Amino acid sequence: MKKLLVLALAFMMLLSVIACSNPTTSDPTPDPGQTNTEATPAPTDAQGTEETPAAPSAVRKENLVVALQAEPQTIDPYAASHDTTFISSEAVFESLLKSVDGELVPWLATGYEQVDDLTIKFTLRDDVYFHDGNKMTADDVVFSLCYGATSNFTSTLFGAIDTENTKALDEQTVELKLKYPYAPLFEAIASHRGAILSKTAYETMGADAFGRAPVGTGPMMFKEWVSGDRIELTGFEQYWGEKPAFDNMTIRFILEASSRTVELETGGVDIAFQISPVDWSRLEENPDTKMLTGNSMGMTYLCFNNSNELYGNELIRKAIAYAINVEAVAKTAYQGQADAADGFIARSIPGYKKVGPWEYNPEKSKELLKQAGYENGLEVKFVTFQQQYYNACIEVIQSMLQEVGITCTIEMVDLATFTSMNNNGELPMTVMANSAAIPDPASALVAWPLARTISLRHNDQHIQDLLDQGERAYAMEDRIKIYGELQDYLWEKLYLLPLAYPITGYGARSNIENFDFVPTGIPDFAAITFAE
Repeated sequence: MKKLLVLALAFMMLLSVIACSNPTTSDPTPDPGQTNTEATPAPTDAQGTEETPAAPSAVRKENLVVALQAEPQTIDPYAASHDTTFISSEAVFESLLKSVDGELVPWLATGYEQVDDLTIKFTLRDDVYFHDGNKMTADDVVFSLCYGATSNFTSTLFGAIDTENTKALDEQTVELKLKYPYAPLFEAIASHRGAILSKTAYETMGADAFGRAPVGTGPMMFKEWVSGDRIELTGFEQYWGEKPAFDNMTIRFILEASSRTVELETGGVDIAFQISPVDWSRLEENPDTKMLTGNSMGMTYLCFNNSNELYGNELIRKAIAYAINVEAVAKTAYQGQADAADGFIARSIPGYKKVGPWEYNPEKSKELLKQAGYENGLEVKFVTFQQQYYNACIEVIQSMLQEVGITCTIEMVDLATFTSMNNNGELPMTVMANSAAIPDPASALVAWPLARTISLRHNDQHIQDLLDQGERAYAMEDRIKIYGELQDYLWEKLYLLPLAYPITGYGARSNIENFDFVPTGIPDFAAITFAE
C-alpha cells in the first residue's frame, strides 16, 4: 500500500508545485512503495470503431510558438507528474484511445473488446510509424503500458495491469490482462499518461536520453532541446492521420508570468500558459488576444493532521471550519479567480456531488471550542512553503481564526523540508491541493486511501471500503452512487476542509481556432486551425 500512498502525495503535490493552478516549477519526487487496492473496469462491451482525425483548415502557419511557465525535467510522460512535461509531449505521443467530446474512441487502436473482467483485447492500426521509422506493433504497446504499471509516477493509474501475462497475440493484437478489475483503466489508457512509446528507441537510448529526445507516433517529432530556452518540434512526414495546420512547433520556457503576457500581446508566442489573473482582463480586451478559462480537475484544501491529538478531535476540526468564510477565502486568495469548494471532487469530473460549502458561523465555532475545553482560546500552527496561492489562503484564514479566539502562527519552510515533514506526519495543519490525473472519481479521490502519508492521516477503514467498492463497480451509475455516499461521509467527518475550485486559463492569439479549454490543462495542439 505504500506506493499508492506516496504516489497520491505526488498528485496532491502536483498542484502544490504548480499553484493549484500551477505557479511554480519543481516536481516532488514520489517515494517507492505501496501497491494499489482492488478495483474494477468501467464496462465497455462494444467494439470500438476506427476514427481518423479531421482535416485542418487550408490556412497554414510555419511555426506554432507556445510559452510554458517552466522547463520540464523530461518529455517522457511516464517519468514525471508536472504539466510542463505533458504539454511538451502532447503532440509527440498518442494513446490507444482518445477522449472526443467526452467519449472514448479508438485512436492508435482500431477497436477493443472487454473479454471479461480481467481481459481487454486491443486491435491496432497497421499504418502507424514511430518517428524513428519503425512500425508500431503490439510489442510497443505491451512495453508502454507495462512501463506505466511499474513507474512510480503512473502506477496509481496502471498498477492493475498484470505485467506478467499481458502480451502480444500477434503484431496487431494486444491481450491486456489485469490483476484485479479496475474501472478507471480505460480513462487512464486514453489520457496523455497512456502514451505509446517506441520500445526499440527506449531500450536503445536508455531512460534519461529518451526523456530528452523522445520517440512517439504523434504528428510532431522531436528536433532539439536547448536547455534554459526552448524545445523544437517538427512535422512528422509519415504521420498516419491528417497533419496539423502548422509545420513546426516551438515550446519556449518563460518563467515570469508578466513576460509571457507581453510575448503573447506582441506576437512573440501564439499560446501562453499560466497567465496571471491580473492580466486576464487585459488580454480579453485586446483584439489580438483572448483568454480560455474554466475549472480544472483540481481543488484546494485545508488539511488537518488527524493523527495529531489536537486535530484528531472532530470538535476542533469543525470549530476551525466554522470560523472560516470559504467564499471569502476563495475570492480573496485567488484574486477572484476561484469558486468556493462545495464538494470533494472537482465539478468537471463525473461523480461530483454538492455537499457544501461549509457554513461560516463564528458563534458555532466558539461553542465547539468551549465543548472541546478551549473556552479561553486555542493556539494552532500552519506549516507551508513558498507558494503564492496557498500562502494567501493561509493568511486570510489566520485573520478569520483570530476573530474566534484561535491564535494562528505560520511557519515557512523550503519545499524539501515541507515534503519531508509531510511524509513523516509532522505537519500540524496546512493548505494543499489535489489534481485528478484523469476525469474519473477514483482519481479525484486518490488522496483518501487508508494510512495516507500526508497530513490527513485519518486511518478510517470505512473510507477505504467505499473507495474499493467504487473502483470495482462496472456501471458508472453504480460508481456515482458509491462515491456520493463517500462524499457525504467525508463531509460528516471533516478530515479536511475543501476551500476552492481554482479557475485556470491560458492565453492565445485571436487568430487561433479550435483551441479549447480542457479541465486537464493539456489541450489538443493538433486540432488547432488558423483564421483567414
